[in-house]
Amino acid sequence: MIEIYKSSVQNVRELKSSRKKFKRLINQSIKDKKKDVLSILTKNYALLYSSFAETCFLKMIHTPYGFSEDKIQQISRQRNLEEKWNKCLELALREIDNGNGEFRNKTQTLTRLIQKYIIEPSQIRNKIAHGQWVVAFNSENTSINTNTTSKINSLDFVKIDILFDAYEKIGQVVEDLIESPRKAHFRDFYVHLTELELLVDKTNDWSIKSKIAVLTKKYEKQKNARP
Repeated sequence: MIEIYKSSVQNVRELKSSRKKFKRLINQSIKDKKKDVLSILTKNYALLYSSFAETCFLKMIHTPYGFSEDKIQQISRQRNLEEKWNKCLELALREIDNGNGEFRNKTQTLTRLIQKYIIEPSQIRNKIAHGQWVVAFNSENTSINTNTTSKINSLDFVKIDILFDAYEKIGQVVEDLIESPRKAHFRDFYVHLTELELLVDKTNDWSIKSKIAVLTKKYEKQKNARP
């Protein structure tokens, strides 16, 4: 267990480093006005986010002083990421289940956040990982999935970037449940959710279009300032 945890820490560290490099490449592609490169980087950034989320999940369920080996095996035996998250939540929330309304509210809130910020992006990633970069198919590959196709072609680098920061908040909430359900969870649950709400409000109007506008203005200003 500890070996998997330590190795996952290394993987998370490398993925965070890769994220920084991607952001530099994106800025350069905007500066060079290379839309085709921007599109390629965006799809790869979506893959990077899902890799980051999955590795962080593995690290989380193996966190020291958290789940027993039996519980980790219960989670790992689930068929896909969504089922693994559901089992993880089920086992973690048992520690605070007192049958009252607050428990039910926390369960519903976490389930909704995980679905929106982790599961749904992973489903898009799966299509891209299987080569469906422009047109997505249904699960049997017998017809075109127009809804998913639209989502793939409207991927926004900035929106994906926000997912990384949102995950940090959600992941910390669940990790507190696993490691310290009687202390850190009760102390920090609403703190982390408030930080997530502030992040969402702050970045609600952010998009790759607004980023391009800001950076283009900056680059033009720098260009004009040269002797």
